[in-house]
Amino acid sequence: MEYEHLEELVKDVREVKELVKRQKQERLVPKLLRTDEVKKILKLKDSSLATLRQNGTLPFTKVGGTIYYLLQDILELIENNYSGKV
Repeated sequence: MEYEHLEELVKDVREVKELVKRQKQERLVPKLLRTDEVKKILKLKDSSLATLRQNGTLPFTKVGGTIYYLLQDILELIENNYSGKV
């Protein structure tokens, strides 16, 4: 009985260790969004989002024909243009 309990405890510790490891990795990797996701978040049309890219308002990267944006950049854009009181 004690051996089974010990095995279960070891299994639980391994699961917690793996969960912590995954969470650390997720924090190290910036959240990337594709164009459709950004359009949905900001409620923009293709042309408006293209303008934000072209005038440098919204940084982006293009990999293999797909445009990516950092979630942090989207949040900063919203925060910097917020007209209400914070």
